[in-house]
Amino acid sequence: MAGSTSADGTVAVISAYHPPSDLAGRAQELLDQVERVIVVDDGSDAVRTWEVTSSRLETIDLRQNRGIAGALNAGLERAAQLGARFALVLDQDSIVPTGYVERARAFMEGSLAAGSPVAAVAPALVEGDEISVISGGRPLDPIQSGQVILLAAFDKIGPLADDFVIDAVDSEYTLRARSAGYEIYLVPGLELGHSLGELRPLIVFGRHRRILGRQRYWRYHAPFRTYYMVRNGLLLWRRHRRGAVLWLMRRTAYLLVDVSYTSLASPDRRAQFVAAAHGFRDAVRGRSGRIAPRTLSAIERLSVGVEPDV
Repeated sequence: MAGSTSADGTVAVISAYHPPSDLAGRAQELLDQVERVIVVDDGSDAVRTWEVTSSRLETIDLRQNRGIAGALNAGLERAAQLGARFALVLDQDSIVPTGYVERARAFMEGSLAAGSPVAAVAPALVEGDEISVISGGRPLDPIQSGQVILLAAFDKIGPLADDFVIDAVDSEYTLRARSAGYEIYLVPGLELGHSLGELRPLIVFGRHRRILGRQRYWRYHAPFRTYYMVRNGLLLWRRHRRGAVLWLMRRTAYLLVDVSYTSLASPDRRAQFVAAAHGFRDAVRGRSGRIAPRTLSAIERLSVGVEPDV
């Protein structure tokens, strides 16, 4: 099995960037559920030191950082070369429980047999939280990590948007899949373990704030991440507004809340505000790709000496 998989096989693709120390072990354990595991190091040089003991565990060292879309595209291209039919895509922080792939595959096979236009299936729960659904039980914005992708559909839909770099990559692919006549389905009861960062109390002017009667919490994002969140979230409008206006309005509302919480509660709120402003500006200009060095420098200067409490 060193050079190929079975015609009906599943390959796991994991994107990694300065990965946690236990990733090699988790990748090895995943071989109990898939035929091969491909770990793509997105320019951090970490996988070079791994002692790979199985020919079914493969590493790809990109040498330079391409962002999560570029890393996953490289892994998915390799999975297709190996002849796999399905690919499980994962972030480095995802925990795949026993039986996960079997359940996802069974649901996928049943959907295909029923004639459903399946692009991928995704977990219905992430760390116990249910994925939001819209009309017809479709997922609003399914998380990329944990999806089992039908590679034949991926070939028709096209690769992930690597010019988005690190944020809204999953959202853009979902919209593009739907515009091509495909759908991403949730597998009822299927849960993925995945770290999205520790929730922190929303403290503004020294008080834990209540909004709509509830004490609120937030997840810290570094300012450069806020830039990509704002820019890419707005670029979705430029690329997919036809036929997806209500979807985009709902997602943008979530984005505004997230960015507002971060800007209010972060100790580096000035850097957060500037990052969001630059993201908005570049979206209006239609600029994608990596954040401009000048913009990144401006954000970093405002963050000097500020240690976020995370």
